[in-house]
Amino acid sequence: MERGDQVASYRWVILGIVYLSILAFTLIFQSIPPLLPLILSELHLTYAQSGLLMSLFSLPGLFISLLGGFLSDRYGMRPLAAGCFLMMIGGTVLVGLGMDLRILWLGRIICGIGAITLSIFLPKLLSQWFRDRELGLAMGLYNTGLPLGSVICFTLFGRMGELWGWRIPILLTGIYLLITSILFLILYRLPPSREKEEGKPLNIQKSLQEMGWPIWFVGFSWLWFNAAFTSFATFAPHLFLQRGYTLEQSGLLIAIPLLGSLLFSGPIGYLVDRFRHQEWLIGIGGIALAILAFSFNFSFSFFLLVALMGIFSAMIPAPIYSLPPEVLKPENVGLGFGVISTCSSVGLLVAPYLVGKAKDLTGSNNWSFIMISIFFCLLTIFIFSAYRSRKRFFKLPLTLS
Repeated sequence: MERGDQVASYRWVILGIVYLSILAFTLIFQSIPPLLPLILSELHLTYAQSGLLMSLFSLPGLFISLLGGFLSDRYGMRPLAAGCFLMMIGGTVLVGLGMDLRILWLGRIICGIGAITLSIFLPKLLSQWFRDRELGLAMGLYNTGLPLGSVICFTLFGRMGELWGWRIPILLTGIYLLITSILFLILYRLPPSREKEEGKPLNIQKSLQEMGWPIWFVGFSWLWFNAAFTSFATFAPHLFLQRGYTLEQSGLLIAIPLLGSLLFSGPIGYLVDRFRHQEWLIGIGGIALAILAFSFNFSFSFFLLVALMGIFSAMIPAPIYSLPPEVLKPENVGLGFGVISTCSSVGLLVAPYLVGKAKDLTGSNNWSFIMISIFFCLLTIFIFSAYRSRKRFFKLPLTLS
């Protein structure tokens, strides 16, 4: 019994190192935007060239997410995580010290490969330790790392860059990565019941066939959420400025939904543990977000709308991330998170271009927000399709549970 208590308590240590790791992912990803004016000035870049510093980070997710998830199922996470941290540290140093644009691009690609692959391993590790209880709470807390890291970057990195130069925040992130990697490799372990899973021979084609369609519907639901939210964060400031808000006020309005996710993801995860019903939580959140996005076309006071977006957007991540361990066999969970990461990368890369194209063609923000609203509607459609597919695939009862 005492050993069982020790094993149960160690899962919170695992949650701690996973949280530090996803925070590292976010700091790397979001380190560029607040420093972009300084980078543009020093290296004399065009906006297109600087934009590639973000795109090249996300691009590897299209090609390596499925492979990374499969490898985590096949070989275990300690050696793979060590490789991921090594690439993240090396890529960050290249960006922080690089004097040539091509070096910065190479550094961001290397960072992206390591960081995106690591982001697949982390929720799988949580699912192994929390599979039997409190998985929703663990995923809810895990997903607060993304908004917290974004808030840190946007509030501190710009000021640090102005005082000490844009390279210093980048290199400090590299030091944080080194410390986090050491802690992860020292403290990482599997729960005793899962140790035999590592080293099990698997075939990726067979694993994809075994997963079935439910996980793909979950992945596409996550695609539409990321497509909508990223498009909103990209184009809403233009609307706010047109309606008379200052640049500082526009930035604050964009930050409010992130703060909502930071505050409410944990409680939503707790609700998932108590009542399940992930599809209902996601579906209700998607419908509410679709209505709110459409309402931006008719409002001049946006504070209430963005506050409500913060609440309802928190209803999506924790339920999404709690579904792969439910719909997949343990030996395929890593590959399932790879599916979710692949879909997320597609949404992040494609949606802002499509929404921007709609604005270019119409000359109006209205169609941009109509498209964002449609994305949120598609989120709802696909998550209920996931349930129907799961019900047929596993012959589940009619009630959501």
